[in-house]
Amino acid sequence: MKRKVLISFAIILIFLISIFIYAFIISFKVVKQNTDNINSKLKENFQNIVRIPDIPPSLRSFTKTVYTWEMITNEKEVTTVTFIHDTAFDRNINKIFAALEMPQGQDASLFVKVMPAVVSDAQALSSAQDLEHTFLGSNETIGYNKIELFTKDENSTQVTKIIWEFEKEKAVTGSEEFYENLYKYKDFILKALYAIQRTTLIILSP
Repeated sequence: MKRKVLISFAIILIFLISIFIYAFIISFKVVKQNTDNINSKLKENFQNIVRIPDIPPSLRSFTKTVYTWEMITNEKEVTTVTFIHDTAFDRNINKIFAALEMPQGQDASLFVKVMPAVVSDAQALSSAQDLEHTFLGSNETIGYNKIELFTKDENSTQVTKIIWEFEKEKAVTGSEEFYENLYKYKDFILKALYAIQRTTLIILSP
C-alpha cells in the first residue's frame, strides 16, 4: 500500500515538475520574446510624442512600461523625467495611455525648461506652453484621441504631466503579430507565464 502511495506521489511530482519546466520554457521563448518586441515597437511608435533615449526601461510590468532619464537645461541644471505607457498585454484593453511626467520632488520650472527637448508632439508642446490657447483634441497624423495636461497646482501655469490617449489598434501598429502570439493563451495563463519570467530575471539580476 505504501509503495503504491509513493509511486502515485512520484508520478504526480514528475507531472508537476514537467508542467513547470514547460511553463518556464514558454515564459521565456514565447512570452518574454513577444512582450519585449511589443515594448520595443511601442517605444519606436511613441517617438512621435516623446523623444525617448536609447535606454532600457526602468520598470517593466504586465500592465505598464516605465522609462526614466535625466535631462540638462541650457543653464546646466539637471532634472529627471519619466515616460510611462500601457502595454495592453491584456486582450480586453482597448485604449493605451502614455504619459510624460515630472517625478515627485523635482523642480517644476526645470521640467518646463527641458520640455521642448523632450516632447516631439508639436500640438502637445504648444498647448503645454500656452494654457490659454490649448488644443487638446485628436491628432490624426500621430493617431491619438486627446491630450490631458496637469499643472503643479490649480494656480500654476507650469505643466508637470501630459497624457496622450490612443486607441489600441493605432498605438500598436507593427506589433499585431506579437500580440496575437500572446493571445493564444488565456488571460490568467498569460499573466502567470509573464510572472515566471519576470520573477526569474529579478532574482538573477545583480
